[in-house]
Amino acid sequence: MSQAERAPEEGNGQESGSQELDRLLASARDSLTDDMVTRLSATLGGGMDLLDRVNRSGIERALPALTQLLDNGDLPRLVELARLVASAQDSMSDDIVTRLAGTAGNGMDLLDRVNRSGIDRALPAIAELVENGDLQRVVELARLLASAQDSMSDDIVGRLAATITDGVDLLDRVNRSGVSRALPAITQLVENGDLDRLVNVARVLSSAADSLSEDIISRLAVVAAEGICLLDKLARNEGLMRLLSVLQRKESQELMEHVANALVATSEDLSKMPPAKGGVSGLWHVAKQPGTHEGLRIVSLLGGHLAHSWRSTKTG
Repeated sequence: MSQAERAPEEGNGQESGSQELDRLLASARDSLTDDMVTRLSATLGGGMDLLDRVNRSGIERALPALTQLLDNGDLPRLVELARLVASAQDSMSDDIVTRLAGTAGNGMDLLDRVNRSGIDRALPAIAELVENGDLQRVVELARLLASAQDSMSDDIVGRLAATITDGVDLLDRVNRSGVSRALPAITQLVENGDLDRLVNVARVLSSAADSLSEDIISRLAVVAAEGICLLDKLARNEGLMRLLSVLQRKESQELMEHVANALVATSEDLSKMPPAKGGVSGLWHVAKQPGTHEGLRIVSLLGGHLAHSWRSTKTG
């Protein structure tokens, strides 16, 4: 297509576009009333005035901060905080404001008193009490004392005062009696366990004293007298003394021990052996045993020594 042919087509396109714009403007003019024109004019005037105020206020310098608030999500938090403050402000009545002002005043007065009292010097000690758990114990002790104080009546206070007075008097008597000099001996008795034994003996004696009647006491006196007489007779008996002197010898004690062991062994063997059948064969069997010969020898020696001792006693 040649340039001459394109020129009429472009002219026709421009004419059609201008015609459509003219039609649009005509339609807008036809639909606009005087009221709408007035409102649009007022809106445009207000918008231009707002833009002029924004331009003069220098708000463009706050745009980076606002952008950062939006990126961090802090702007919605500020909006919510503003709503919260507004809600609190709406709910505040004169009574609540007065009470809050009184509370704030009392709090400031309390803080001033605490500051003047020098309690800051006690804070390390209080912190140490809290860390060690001693503060809780102090609180429990205070509660215990308060409970005891609440439960104290005049009668109980009088009885406690009398008890304390008696206790102090008892301590004074103990101090004056010199019992402190007996404490080492008492400590030794406790360590050795002798104190418990003394207590048990005292209990036995007390029980015996409680169970003794006049008849029992008379009988015990008679038994004690007869026992003393018997001991006197035994002490005066020269034969018994000589026997005791012989029994005190080591050889006599060993002989009695051997005899006792032999008797025990004989009793055990007899319980296990069958009954003897008797007869010459049984006697011959017993005679062949080595123990029979040894026993006969012991009996023979014992008879000889016994006869010699008997004769010497008679001749003496």
